[in-house]
Amino acid sequence: MKPSSVIVMVAIVGLLAFTNPTLDSYEHHIHQVITQEANKRDDLTQTLGTLFGGVASSLIANSTVRNNYVLFSTYDSNLGSRHLKFVGILGNFFQISQSHSDDHAP
Repeated sequence: MKPSSVIVMVAIVGLLAFTNPTLDSYEHHIHQVITQEANKRDDLTQTLGTLFGGVASSLIANSTVRNNYVLFSTYDSNLGSRHLKFVGILGNFFQISQSHSDDHAP
């Protein structure tokens, strides 16, 4: 491998490691999602989203399992019957799955 290729690879790995989001970043992201969803609704929901969005995102983050793979992280959150999974990479979050658990499953 050429020295320039090695430098590029090391730079890419360094960039991924440096921009791997933290759990605090995830909490901030969830707060933004809650606020955006609340703003799509009526005035009362917007107000409640503004008032309680921070508390809700904090509770969600506290119950989230973060798997840190150095270059990226995965985040597993349970919201009642919903299970969300995100990947955090390059300082961004991407939802990769959402499932609903049925209480009536055999």
